[in-house]
Amino acid sequence: MIKLVLSDMDNTLIPLGEKHVSPRTIAAIHELMETGVRFGPATGRDTIELLRFFDMDESCFQTGILSNGKRIRLDGSYVQMTLIPRDALERIDAALRPEPGMFLVCYPEQTNLLYPAYGVGTTDDELAYYARRTRFTGIAVDQIPNEDYIAATIACPEDPEHMERCRQIVADAAPDMRIASPISGWFDIMPQGVSKAAGLDVLLDALGITADEVVAFGDAENDLEILRKVRHSVAVANATDEVLATANYRVGAVTDEGVADALLEIARATRAGEMPAFLQ
Repeated sequence: MIKLVLSDMDNTLIPLGEKHVSPRTIAAIHELMETGVRFGPATGRDTIELLRFFDMDESCFQTGILSNGKRIRLDGSYVQMTLIPRDALERIDAALRPEPGMFLVCYPEQTNLLYPAYGVGTTDDELAYYARRTRFTGIAVDQIPNEDYIAATIACPEDPEHMERCRQIVADAAPDMRIASPISGWFDIMPQGVSKAAGLDVLLDALGITADEVVAFGDAENDLEILRKVRHSVAVANATDEVLATANYRVGAVTDEGVADALLEIARATRAGEMPAFLQ
């Protein structure tokens, strides 16, 4: 039987650029949790962003893998946190400076509902494009402020050549870091060994369950590791080709609330003592 359901956020549970998860999807999450199945995000987003996306309903992420595995939450308590080393961010920033259209964005560990993030070495106008696209409040700064950072991203021109160039820059400048692209023109930065899949291991150990009792939904590159780890891996219909080829199952697109439909089916099947129809 299914004991834990994890879902990516952007373009899986919520269309990129939308302010809030739909009321129907939030209702489906509650319907699922009422059966005793835990639900949580497995996302590059962090706590404050999730509060905003779930319209201040923190019950929707009492358990989850946040910030691509840098923060792990179980039943309302954070059981693990990994900050991004400042020296790694400084090396990446220095390496990106000569590259037109590429810059670092740093997200403080201590923040608020405005969720200000620092666009380093860029202009207000250039930062504003990405802030609107990915829903954060951006502040352009010349240098990385002296704070602790739970997350960092890289803005990059969207064409494949620039994306590949960015991957090589980070590999050369900060081999202790890794990057993954949740959307075109955007990279998440993580320490080596930190990922959604590694975060899942923490939850499995804490809950005393196996990966076969987990359903994971995703759409993009930063979901691939966790989708490969669970048998019940599910791609939304709008996922990248690589995710569609990796996941064992498929549901409707994010714009059709495919994950909400799946959550309601998991809830029904749990009450009936069955496996969900879309997993058979």
